Amino acid sequence: MLMLPEFQKFITASATGRRRMPSGKRITKGTLAQYQCVYKLLLDFESSADQQPLYIPLHKRNSIRLLKKEKNYWERFFRQFSNYLYQTRKCYDQYAATVFRIIKTFFRFLAVDKALPVGDHYKKFRIPPEKFSPVIITPSQLRRLIIDKEFEAALSPSLQRTKDIFVFGCTVALRYSDLMKLRTSHLQTGTDDTSLVLQTQKTGAKVRIPLPAYAIQIINKYRRKSGSHLLPQLSVTNINIQLKELIKKAGWDQPLPRIRHRQGQPVEIRTVAGKTAKFYQHVTAHTMRRTAITTLLMLGVDEATVRRISGHAPGSREFYKYVVVVQDYLNSQVKAAHEKLINEPLIC
Repeated sequence: MLMLPEFQKFITASATGRRRMPSGKRITKGTLAQYQCVYKLLLDFESSADQQPLYIPLHKRNSIRLLKKEKNYWERFFRQFSNYLYQTRKCYDQYAATVFRIIKTFFRFLAVDKALPVGDHYKKFRIPPEKFSPVIITPSQLRRLIIDKEFEAALSPSLQRTKDIFVFGCTVALRYSDLMKLRTSHLQTGTDDTSLVLQTQKTGAKVRIPLPAYAIQIINKYRRKSGSHLLPQLSVTNINIQLKELIKKAGWDQPLPRIRHRQGQPVEIRTVAGKTAKFYQHVTAHTMRRTAITTLLMLGVDEATVRRISGHAPGSREFYKYVVVVQDYLNSQVKAAHEKLINEPLIC
């Protein structure tokens, strides 16, 4: 059975709704785009020199000789395709991990949904570990953006707007796509507070997020200008450009190397000029969500509550990455306290 035609059927089944997520939700457009990218990679790999058409041997009957032959075939495929990703395409571990994760999903579709005897050698495809060091705005930096009116007055009107969106996003922990879809209907006012109530676009999770006074002020500031939306509408491309300018004007331009890993080895990605990247060059629209989650955890909000706000499922690997980052922060705080205990005079 040829692999590429079956992979195309896997994409079609995912796009038409015949294959769905375990929760019953349809596969998102973003995930389908990733499937298409993997298909193109497999097609290019198959077209490379001295490469035979990819096929999937089926278990018509079991024998030690056939099982060993199949094992050798998939080990060779994994080795050669890995070399293609790393050496020919110059991919990093995070990208390679996504590719192999999708390939394993494809094989599970064949084995479970189509009940084909494809064996379980695909389970041995080793996914490179992803090293995750998200760039975030610290609580003190976020506080400055909220309360420093002198800094705000020095900004152009467009950067003031960007700052307001950024502060709001760093508060509510929503993905940028969900942030731009917020409407007045998502506001719910009670006797004691005002909250956002919505279902997130990616996970479909229903979240309720209490809003502080400064976030409500931002909403009121743009109520007439934004129509039915709560916030001004900016494309992700524009917000990414303007955020870098905003953070640079705030003076947060210290060197911060952009590190990726290739087969476990760190590789620094330098700027076009060949220089080490600076902090503001790392900031994107997703920094808002990362900042909101880590800020809540740093300030002592329990994990279960933060997950309900962010829409992460219990046991989410993505959420656990934020917990690890916060633990590193807490460790540094504890070490600093120990240093003070030893080196600074105590006042009784």
